[in-house]
Amino acid sequence: MISKYGVVGLLGFLMKKMICRHSFIVLLLVLTSLELGETFSSPSNNDRPERHISASQRARRDEELRRKERVGEVAPGKTSAIPGAKDFELNVKRTELDWVAEASGTERILKELHSKGMESLRLLRLDEANEAFNQLYQIKPNSYCWQAGIVKFYLQDYHGAAECFAKNANYYESRFGQIATEERIWRDACEVKLMNLSKRKYKSIKPPLAQLDEEDLLAPKETRKVLRITSELFKASIENDLTSLTLARAKLRSICGDYDNDEKKSKVIDRKMWKLNSWYFLGLHYDVIGETEASKDCMKMALRQCISGNGDDIIQILPMLHMSRRDWFDDEEFESDDGFENENDFSEWYDASMSPEDMKNNIEEKLVSMKLTQLQEALRFRGLSSKGSKSVLKDRLRSAFFEEEGLQS
Repeated sequence: MISKYGVVGLLGFLMKKMICRHSFIVLLLVLTSLELGETFSSPSNNDRPERHISASQRARRDEELRRKERVGEVAPGKTSAIPGAKDFELNVKRTELDWVAEASGTERILKELHSKGMESLRLLRLDEANEAFNQLYQIKPNSYCWQAGIVKFYLQDYHGAAECFAKNANYYESRFGQIATEERIWRDACEVKLMNLSKRKYKSIKPPLAQLDEEDLLAPKETRKVLRITSELFKASIENDLTSLTLARAKLRSICGDYDNDEKKSKVIDRKMWKLNSWYFLGLHYDVIGETEASKDCMKMALRQCISGNGDDIIQILPMLHMSRRDWFDDEEFESDDGFENENDFSEWYDASMSPEDMKNNIEEKLVSMKLTQLQEALRFRGLSSKGSKSVLKDRLRSAFFEEEGLQS
């Protein structure tokens, strides 16, 4: 075996003699192919010195070794990575039963009351649900159960509902450091409802409503798009910010999509329940500000988005709850917000027994209540231009009505 010193000396000799480049390269290849000992042999992956391994390679190698050692020992969801730890099967129902079995007497009672209240709420038995939730809070006043506020809201106990939502929101935010969006929305809905009922400003509401803690500016922002926009809508209503209110309502309406008379089509692919939440909270907002017909239309559309059989999410029962408490179930066909379909829609405006002055006043009242889309549709029906601002369209349609009835403007 040639030592490394012999090789170095040979190379030096060849360089001095200036042999041709070709011969030198051939000789070098021959020497490297020989077994020159450990120093000149290429190290294998396993024998490579530690200083030649990067941190990522070392971590990958260690992870592979750990996996090989634990093959057959670890099964995700069945075994524990902590030696001596008790393993639980990944089964929510089974875990709940185990918890109930190990819970104390008071904890078991609280669990039963909460389950009873939620079940009564899903069955629309609000008095029973309210009684169960009241018993729960008597035993543990700081319990987290914001659904109790929904029960009080639909029982028209708006002060009690606002207090419940505010208490749960403050508890949730102090405990978890995140914004309690649902609780804040419902608490604001109580305030807007009382403002509409009293026809006065918030400061005149007596007794005053429970207040929310200031939002933590450093807390994570709400990532659920529909709830974030809904929160902005109700805040704008309280602050009488018409610009923000209009913008938030338009955003929700764009998520809702078009009015659709096809029930099957209206339920297609809404896995995130964006349409359901948008229709419902739009209807809730219209309800608390006193616009009953608009609320009724939105709730009917929300009801169409609900899963038959009452889903696990509470939003699935709220449209049914709202319509049943308002007694809005009827045999009327659904009316979309598409304007007027034919000239008969205007027949009730005119009465032969009316005097010209009364007829003018009646037309003026109807024009005030018409929406922009209705004005445009009525003008298109008469072959008139539907472009322009709402006031321009009203003037144009007023002139057309007066001309049809032979009235002087």
